[in-house]
Amino acid sequence: MTITWLVVANRTRARVLEIQSVRDQPTERAAFANPAGRVHERDLQSDAAGRFYGKGEREQAHSATASESLGEHETDRFAVDLREFLDHARSEQRFARLWLIAAPAFLGQLRSAFSKPLRQRVELELDKDLTTDTPGEILRRALDAREAKRTRERASEQS
Repeated sequence: MTITWLVVANRTRARVLEIQSVRDQPTERAAFANPAGRVHERDLQSDAAGRFYGKGEREQAHSATASESLGEHETDRFAVDLREFLDHARSEQRFARLWLIAAPAFLGQLRSAFSKPLRQRVELELDKDLTTDTPGEILRRALDAREAKRTRERASEQS
């Protein structure tokens, strides 16, 4: 019996559901929250940007801007935390297949955060934010997406 984990995520929340068969009702195995992903940027910053003086300039300082916002940094950290949990579970062989269902922007962050062995377990990707849906509805939408993917693959093979 092959265990499949459905990872349903956005930048503020992630749920890990488990099924052993497509006829099973999904069981929630883990839930993660990232409250910093919901906070406004102004609430994350504690003070003004740093200042620096250019070469030969004594009178006028320039403000230094960060290459990424604090909100993006918190979202990246959330993706890394999720990856570490999934990598640990993969090494313990708690699942064989992984279905990623995430908001489009966060799906890209997960892809870049995942290690190669973890990416090899990904069987399905769906760029939808279904974090507030019921487990049964999430499974139904994932199965629909998987069937659509198989239909496209069959059509391209026949061409």
